[in-house]
Amino acid sequence: MSSSAEKTPPRPWFPFVWTGLLAGMGLLVQFSETDQGTKNTVLIFVSLLIGIGLSIWLIRYRGISRRVRWSLVVVPWLVLLGFFSLVELINNGDIGVVGWRWRLSAQLDERLALPEKGTSITDWQTTPQDYPRFLGNGYWAEIENVELATDWQANPPQELWRRKIGAGWSGFSIVGHYAITQEQRGPDELVACYEICTGEIVWTHSDPVRWDPNGSGALGGIGPRATPTIYDQRVITQGATGIVNCLDALTGSVLWSHDTLAENNTSNVMWGKAGSPLVVVREEGADMVVISVGGAKGRSLIAYDLESGEEIWAGGDRRSSYASPVLAELAGQKQIFSVNEHFITAHRVDDGTVLWEHPWRGNSDTNATCSQPIPLSRDRVFLSKGYGIGSSLLQLTAAQDDSIQVSPLWQPHVKQVMKTKMGNAVVRGEFMYGLDASLLECIEISTGRKRWKKRRTPSIGHGQILLIGEAILVLTETGEVLLVEASPKKYRELTSIRVFPEDQVTWNNPAFSAPYLLLRNAEQVACYELPLK
Repeated sequence: MSSSAEKTPPRPWFPFVWTGLLAGMGLLVQFSETDQGTKNTVLIFVSLLIGIGLSIWLIRYRGISRRVRWSLVVVPWLVLLGFFSLVELINNGDIGVVGWRWRLSAQLDERLALPEKGTSITDWQTTPQDYPRFLGNGYWAEIENVELATDWQANPPQELWRRKIGAGWSGFSIVGHYAITQEQRGPDELVACYEICTGEIVWTHSDPVRWDPNGSGALGGIGPRATPTIYDQRVITQGATGIVNCLDALTGSVLWSHDTLAENNTSNVMWGKAGSPLVVVREEGADMVVISVGGAKGRSLIAYDLESGEEIWAGGDRRSSYASPVLAELAGQKQIFSVNEHFITAHRVDDGTVLWEHPWRGNSDTNATCSQPIPLSRDRVFLSKGYGIGSSLLQLTAAQDDSIQVSPLWQPHVKQVMKTKMGNAVVRGEFMYGLDASLLECIEISTGRKRWKKRRTPSIGHGQILLIGEAILVLTETGEVLLVEASPKKYRELTSIRVFPEDQVTWNNPAFSAPYLLLRNAEQVACYELPLK
C-alpha cells in the first residue's frame, strides 16, 4: 500500500512559491528601518526556512528517483554541518561575517603565555590627566582642558608601542605612568597592569575562570568585559563570571574578593558580567564599592566596604543588564542609578533602598542594554539603547513626602534617535553625540531633535567615542581612529588613521591621559602619543 506522500505528491511549482514568498519577506525587512543586526538575523532565518522547505519538497517529489532525491537533500546539509564543525565565523556587532578561524585550532588568547611574575610599583602617583575608571572622570567619556592638533598629515600621531593582548572587551584605566585592564589568556582571567611608556606588564592577578558565551549558543567573544576602577591605590574589578577583586595597585596582590554570583545564588547574563565597579566616597560612614550583581530578593545591587570588603547593604530585585552603576545627586537626593533588565532603578546611597523605578525595555539574553544612564543638570536623566529602540529623557521631581516622581520629556517611540547598542553618548553644551546604530549622530538634548546623522565608508559600526576638547575621537568597530568636529551644524571629519586590521573586531573603549592614547581590542593593544595644540 503506497504512503499518503506518494498519493499526493507536492506540486512542481512549490519551490518557486516558497522561495519567492520567503525571499520577498526577507527583502521587505532589508529595506525597512530595522537595525542591521535584526536584518542579518532575519536573513539567516529566511535562508534556513527556504532550505528546510526545499528539503521537504524534494523528499516527497516523485519526478526523480528516491536515491537522487535523498542525495540532493542529505549531501548539502552534511556539507553545511561539516563546514560549521570545522570553521568558526567571526562576527561583528550586527552578526555580519568579518573573518573565520579553524575550530580545532587554539584560540589566539590560548597561544599567549602568561606573563612572568611581576614587580612592585615604586613611583605610583596620581595626576590631573588620570583616566581612572570606565569613561574616565565623568558621566560620559570626556577629556577637559586639552585640545588636539587635528592636522595629522603635518603632525601625525606617533605609535610608541604595540603588542599582543589577551581576549576580552575591557578598556584601560590610567593613573600616572600605569594603565590597568582585564584580559583572558587560556584558562586564566587576568587583571594586568601595563607601563604606559614601554608597554611592559608590571604585574598581573589571575583567576582560574574562562567565560565563553559561545558555549550557550551566543556570539560575543571570550573573556572579561568590565573596565577596572582605580581609587586610592586600589584596583577594583569585576570579571565576566562575577568575581569581584580589590587589589593593591602597587603589587596586584588581593586585598579582598567576592564570587558575587555564587554568593548571591544568581546566574550570569548571556554575554557575561560587564558592569564596572562604582566607588562611592561618603562623608559619614565607610567608603563603598557598588556592584551590579543582578540577584533576586533584594540582591540586585550590592555595596561592599572599600577597606574590608564586607557587605554594607544590598537592594533591589532586578536582573542586571550590561551597564555600570552611576552616582549622582538629582531632585535633591544622592542616588545610585542602575540600568537593569527592563528597568532603570535608583537606590538610596546610605542603605540601598529603591527610591524609584521606571520601565526601560531590554532583555539581557536578547536585546541587551549596554549604555550608561547620563545624569543631566539637577533633575534629568538621559537613557539610550540599540536594537531599534532609541532614547528617552526623564524628568525627576521631588514630592512633598520625599518621594521622587519620574516623567518622560520625550520617549523612544516618539524620538527614534541615539539608538546606542554597544557604546555611550557624549555631551557638549546643549547637544549630544553618539552612535545611532552604526551612524554617528548629533541631537538636541532638550527636544530629542536630530541635527545630523552621517553614513560613512568604511562604516563606523559599533565603535566607541571619546570627547577631547572640540573633537570627538572615534574608535571604529573595524579599527580606525577618526577625529570629528563636535559641532551641531554638520558632520565634519577632520582626520583619520588605521590602527587595527579590519578583520579584528574592536569594541573596547579608548582611554586617554594626555598625550597618550591607549587602544585595544581582543587581540592587540597599541599606545599612541597624540599631537596637542
